[in-house]
Amino acid sequence: MPLPKPLAELKKDLEEQIGSDLAAAVKTTQGFLSDNQDKRSQTILLEGRLSQIVRDMGTGIIKTEDYQLEVARIRKALLDLVGGLDESDFTPGSPGPASAPVAAVPKFVIIYDQADEQHATMLNRHLNVLKITKKIRVYNVNETLGEGLIDRAKQEMEDADYLLVLITVNLFNSPDWFELVYNAMGEGRRIIPVRIEKADFEGTGLEKLKSLPSMNRAVSEFGSKDDAYMDIVTELRKLLPR
Repeated sequence: MPLPKPLAELKKDLEEQIGSDLAAAVKTTQGFLSDNQDKRSQTILLEGRLSQIVRDMGTGIIKTEDYQLEVARIRKALLDLVGGLDESDFTPGSPGPASAPVAAVPKFVIIYDQADEQHATMLNRHLNVLKITKKIRVYNVNETLGEGLIDRAKQEMEDADYLLVLITVNLFNSPDWFELVYNAMGEGRRIIPVRIEKADFEGTGLEKLKSLPSMNRAVSEFGSKDDAYMDIVTELRKLLPR
C-alpha cells in the first residue's frame, strides 16, 4: 500500500508506538504491510503470542516476571522487524503461486503439541480405514522422537497436500509449532484447523480458515467424541480425489 509519509518517519512513529502501546503497534505495522508479504505473517505471529501471554497473565497461569520477559521479547522482535523494513515491503506483490494439485493419494500432516498426543491418537484411529484402503497418507509430527523433531516435520510438510492443525491452548503455548503453522499460512498451504477444545485464537489468522468438525464446533462440544471424529472424517472424505 502507498506510504502515508517517508519510510524513515513511518519507522520512527512505529518505534515510538512500540514503546508506548505494543498491541496497537503490532496492529498498525500489520495494517501497513501487504497481504502477501512474509513480514505481515510475522506480525500475525507476534499478535498471537502477545494475546496469549496477556490471557495467561490475566488468569494467573504465569508469574509477572515471566510475563514481562515474554512481552520484552515480543517488543524486541517487533522493533527488529520494523527496523528492517524497506520500500519493497509496502509494495503489493504478485499473487502467490497456485496451489499444487492434490495427489491421487493425498498426504495429510497432523500438527499438534505433544501434550495433545491423545487427541492425535484418537484422530488417527478414525482415519485408519482411509489409511488401510490407501485413500490417504498420514504423518504425525510427534511420531519421530528425539532431536530434529521440527526439522523432520518441515521435511514431511514439503510434499503434504493438507495440514491438519489440532487447535488447543497447548498449540499456542508452543512457539515452535505455532511458528511452523504461521510460516505455512504465509506460504499459502492448505491448512485445516481441527478444533479439539474451545480456544480463543482470534487474530492468529487461523480463525479465518474453514475448520473441523463441521459448523465451527469443537470436539469437546459433542456428546460422544466418536461422533466428533466421525464428523471430521466425513468432511475429509469430501477432499479426496474421485
